[in-house]
Amino acid sequence: MCSCSVTSYGDLLLVNTSNGLDESHINLPAPQAPSFICMNKNTGEVYWTDDSPGANILHGQWSSPAVGEFNGVPQVIFAGGDGWVYSFRCDQGKGGNPELLWKFDANPKDSKWILGGRGTRNNIIATPVVHDGKVYVAVGQDPEHGEGVGHLWCIDPNKRGDVSPQLAVKVSDRSKSIPHRRLQAVIEEEGEVAIDNSNSAVVWHYDKFDRNGDGEIEFEETMHRSCGTVAIKNGLLFISDFSGLFHCLDAKTGKVHWTYDMLAQAWGSPLIVEDNVYIGDEDGDVSIFKLSSETDEDGMVEPIAEINMGNSVYSTPIVANGVLFIANKTHLFAIEAPTRQANASDNTAR
Repeated sequence: MCSCSVTSYGDLLLVNTSNGLDESHINLPAPQAPSFICMNKNTGEVYWTDDSPGANILHGQWSSPAVGEFNGVPQVIFAGGDGWVYSFRCDQGKGGNPELLWKFDANPKDSKWILGGRGTRNNIIATPVVHDGKVYVAVGQDPEHGEGVGHLWCIDPNKRGDVSPQLAVKVSDRSKSIPHRRLQAVIEEEGEVAIDNSNSAVVWHYDKFDRNGDGEIEFEETMHRSCGTVAIKNGLLFISDFSGLFHCLDAKTGKVHWTYDMLAQAWGSPLIVEDNVYIGDEDGDVSIFKLSSETDEDGMVEPIAEINMGNSVYSTPIVANGVLFIANKTHLFAIEAPTRQANASDNTAR
């Protein structure tokens, strides 16, 4: 079963197969089954498959592939169920195999996967976003696992090899990395340590910030697990997290401009329409913010409007042909601007 969307690039179709654990949440029936597939969208011919996450898949794989061209090299970027991001040359490959360009561990090496979401290691639910020559991705877990620590990364896709922030090595031999483990990459009790990676592709990393400079990190100053994909415009990046915070950052530097507590979990992604940003939450509220980094004198921000849709809004709002579409748990709403409705009435009258 595939729970993510396919991505098309020319005549290529890129697919994340969603290979994962069975209902026990412990057993992985087919670790060597393909996680990533490239095929001909017209004929269905499979050009290549890849099983890089292998036996390290934590739970499932829900992220859709992203495609971008960087310095003339087309890349297809997959978020694996092991918490790694993988980039391959976006072509037909050779001999049924793709060319791996780079890979990136989106979790700290000392993070640990614990059944039921009680740990600190995450997989990736959201789709990586390509913008202005960079790749943006946040980590998260199945919503049933609840809230937890999160990370948002900005990655330089022009580097090659293992471009993770850190490498896992033995204290006795730091010259080579040790193979990645599913549950925890580094176990100090076994003589292992994480060291900085000189080949790291991290542009910036956001997990927390001290807004008021008091030396303590509060709830509103933390990035949590996220199911959502970032939205970017005019150098501003927006993302919701599963703990109900809505974040606004500088897309180039990772500087946090503001956060807003929606007081309800958010599953979806932001929508930017002209100079406004829309985000829905589990309480059924759609909050609308100005596309702005400005805050009040206390560093706070409030939405310009908050509309309750009568039931939980888990999905992302969308605009098509001048109409805003919002789905809650039971209904689909199509909302037109008053001026558009008036113009339609005038045309009918004529």
